[in-house]
Formats: sequence, structure tokens, C-alpha cells
Amino acid sequence: MAVSAAGFPDFESCRAAFDALRVERAVHVGGVQHRPGVNGWVWQLRTADGEAVAVSARPYERYSTCRSAFTKFCALLDAEVAIDIDAG
Repeated sequence: MAVSAAGFPDFESCRAAFDALRVERAVHVGGVQHRPGVNGWVWQLRTADGEAVAVSARPYERYSTCRSAFTKFCALLDAEVAIDIDAG
């Protein structure tokens, strides 16, 4: 659904960045765009100063599908869910 716009040296750093993203969600902005060199529509979520923090995992053929994926990702950030990667 999404990928980080930055790399992380380990899982703990990645998880801390994701938790911060969820906490700071209200101040982030984003949207759908069709960029030169990309075959299709992509979405980005950015900080207030324009730094990309999350991007679509793939380009989408249709604007509406990309917009729907962006909306779903934002809803997941806002959801109160427990993620236990050690289970299973």
C-alpha cells in the first residue's frame, strides 16, 4: 500500500518513524500527482515543510484508484489498531 520515503538502518528506527508518522498525521499534507518519468498516478504524504515521508508503493493507472489508495492509507494511519509483528 505504501513505502517509506526514507531508508532505516534497523526495524526499531523504522517502527519509531512509523509511530511518529501516526502521531503527527494531522500536520502532514499530501495528494495524488502525475509526475514526469512515472507511468501513472502516484501519491505522497509530506511534512508541513514538504519532506516526503510516505509514498505509494506503485503507480496507479487511474487517478481515482490512486486517490482511493491514498485515502485508505490515511485512514489506516488514523485507525486505532495494534500491530504485533512477533505474533504468528
